[in-house]
Amino acid sequence: MSASAVEDHGCQPRRRVSARSASHTGLLVVTACVTLLGATRATRGQTGQAVGDFGVSVVDLSDRLDKIKVPLYGSVTVATSVEIARADVVDNRIAAVQVLSPTRLLLSGQGYGQTNVLLTGTGGQEHLLELSVELDLRRLNESIREVDPLSSAQAHSILGNIVLRGTVSSAARATRIVEVAGLFLPPTASSGVEAAVQNHLDVAGEQQVLLRCVIAEVSRSAVRELGINGFLAGDNFRDAFMINQIGGVNPMTIGAAADALATSTIPFLTDAAGIPVGPASTLSLGFPRVQMQLFIKALSDNSLLQVLAEPNLVAISGETATFLAGGEFPIPVPQGDRTLSIEFREYGVRLTFTPSVRDQQRIRLRVAPEVSEVDFATAVQIEGFVVPGLTSRATETTVELGSGETIAIAGLLKENVRALATRVPGLGEVPVLGPLFRSVSYQRNLTELVILVTPEIVSPLDAHQKVALPTDGADGPSDYELYALGRIEAPRGADVAGSDSVSSAQLDSDPDRLPLHGPWGHARPAKVR
Repeated sequence: MSASAVEDHGCQPRRRVSARSASHTGLLVVTACVTLLGATRATRGQTGQAVGDFGVSVVDLSDRLDKIKVPLYGSVTVATSVEIARADVVDNRIAAVQVLSPTRLLLSGQGYGQTNVLLTGTGGQEHLLELSVELDLRRLNESIREVDPLSSAQAHSILGNIVLRGTVSSAARATRIVEVAGLFLPPTASSGVEAAVQNHLDVAGEQQVLLRCVIAEVSRSAVRELGINGFLAGDNFRDAFMINQIGGVNPMTIGAAADALATSTIPFLTDAAGIPVGPASTLSLGFPRVQMQLFIKALSDNSLLQVLAEPNLVAISGETATFLAGGEFPIPVPQGDRTLSIEFREYGVRLTFTPSVRDQQRIRLRVAPEVSEVDFATAVQIEGFVVPGLTSRATETTVELGSGETIAIAGLLKENVRALATRVPGLGEVPVLGPLFRSVSYQRNLTELVILVTPEIVSPLDAHQKVALPTDGADGPSDYELYALGRIEAPRGADVAGSDSVSSAQLDSDPDRLPLHGPWGHARPAKVR
């Protein structure tokens, strides 16, 4: 550079450069000065080589940094304590600045992000402002308090996204707050990326639900039947025979001898082995001299069936849990190429439920209990395999109740009465002898079924707490207890802490604590002490 050029343009003693510091967000002002050594008064056009020293000094304005939050597409007015001669914004895509008066500035948000504004006072002193442009969430926070007055939830804006933090009273209200927050999102952020709602809310209280389900069923049936079959033939009942087959108590075959002559006495014969007595006949009466035999079915049958299932299951709010205690049986399925494939069908005690913890610790419950068992009375045969049917009691419903409350979700009272009387016209109505030509049957079935559910909000056990198990204290019997006393289990020791919570631990047998006594059967309930 020539000396004349220096004289014409001069050496700028200070040059302001806007830049971001790598160590902080403040703006650094770099001052540069060039000192020329050599012929400073050289004539115009004369060339000469100059040697210069270049110096740099950094002005740190972080101690004079003020942070200001500006709403997106909104404005704020800033009042300064000194008069401002100049205001420069680093990124005008994020914010715009307008000087209203020497001590007032208008800052406007143009897009998401952060930028700096350098203010130069009339005395040359410089100040730095850090602007952060985010969403204005005051109305959203007011809406959150309206949705859940008991919550401490707050909405925060980070790079155009809404972040929800705090604790709400229920999961249902947390869902509503997220839905409301979505209404305050702008279409897109300044970068073109769609904004989103970040749910960091915590739900107050326990969110695990224990479901106690009780399925109790009692089925009673009573059957009364009376049927008579028989035949009459022989020499004392000439030229005739009679058979009674009403009801098919004991089917028989009887007739005249094949080689008998019609001009003489015709003998009536049974087969060579005689007429067998079938299992349906409860009584048979015969008179050999007159070749008469009666097969009687007289039945009075009373039966009782009791089913009690108590599955318990724990699940977290909003999740589905399934419980099955039972088994599977194979079902052969014919294929098109004359082969068989095997499929398995489950049976037993099944429980499926989905809890949802709502306001005031109430629980909305979708539950589907089922009890099924194999029924060979309805079995079918497929390719030589016997496939049993299933007797099932199941329901599926949705209820809402408080923790610890019990509700009957299903009930059944069923009574079937079936009566049948079959007689030979005329003969079946004859006094005294009429029952020989009649068959009567009377059946009555009564079924009672109740399904109860009890949800409870539970928390895990502490590390020092113990759980009573059915196997606690159980031990094998000694030779004396097994052979002399007939015990299959040794007496139990002292109660385990917390045994009241396990129903099986409450079973007792006098005088010793035995859950099972003898070769078979449940022990008697423990005596109340």
